Amino acid sequence: MEDLDFYKTLIHRYLSGTASRSEAALFFRLLESGELDSLMEDQLRDDLSRELSTIRKKNRERIRRQIGVAASILLCVTSLWLFLPHNKAPKAESTNPVSIAKDVVLGQIDSVLLSDGTQVWLNAGSKIEYPKQFDGSERKVKISGEAFFDVAHNAKVPFVIETEQKRVKVYGTSFNVKSYKDEKFTVAVKTGKVGVKDVNDEKEWLLTKNDLIIYSEKSKARVLKNQNLETVLAWKLGDIVFDGNSLAEILPAIQRKYNVKIKLSHPDIGKLQMIGRYKNTSLNTLLEAMKFSLNIGYEKKGEHILLSMTDR
Repeated sequence: MEDLDFYKTLIHRYLSGTASRSEAALFFRLLESGELDSLMEDQLRDDLSRELSTIRKKNRERIRRQIGVAASILLCVTSLWLFLPHNKAPKAESTNPVSIAKDVVLGQIDSVLLSDGTQVWLNAGSKIEYPKQFDGSERKVKISGEAFFDVAHNAKVPFVIETEQKRVKVYGTSFNVKSYKDEKFTVAVKTGKVGVKDVNDEKEWLLTKNDLIIYSEKSKARVLKNQNLETVLAWKLGDIVFDGNSLAEILPAIQRKYNVKIKLSHPDIGKLQMIGRYKNTSLNTLLEAMKFSLNIGYEKKGEHILLSMTDR
């Protein structure tokens, strides 16, 4: 408490111009060492506020001259405080911001609220890495798996998503990124505008509302315009959608959602197609629906499921 009072008195004497040479020298040594950091902001405001209040009461005619003096002192001290070596530490820290990683286990869906207000939903088996606080010319995160982004708008600081395959850049929009290993990379834009660039190429695809890009090593990039994205975004609601795609294409989503491993007794089973949407359906109900619609059988052993052909 005694040190605190001493520091406050020293700051007050320096700002009021009544400090001796030794007190002024001590003031700057303490300022440079960082010992006054925690007091400077509040104390400067408090002392200046009391100083100006007293001046107003005593002599209203002298108020402008005194404010000028006080402001000059504040500007000088603040400038010195900002440029002293001990204040360079926060800037150095910003080049290596604290990074946070979040993994979503199979069978679960989770969400993250980033420091800029961006909301991210993560599908099962996904991971996101992001800084605790965004700093610099862009807001960058890394993901693997699948995520839906509702990005807070900031035209001056673009939002960037990095995956192993592509780099996605936006300024304020909502869209879905799918980047699971051994599956086709996709980006579906619900609102706004998105740029998708290959990590090893300068070519960029620009997508707008209801656009969908599908990329694979075999077929390269396909941009589909004016798509109904209800199927693409169904996972956010915990739904499984069969929209005429082959069963082989749907199986990865089923395995992630229910945390199971599915094998086919014959490759032809993967070519079967069905249509339907199953909202938060149990695994048993879904398997029964597949059995009825596709005329196949299934056998469950723990987390392992075998799909087999039946007599037709």
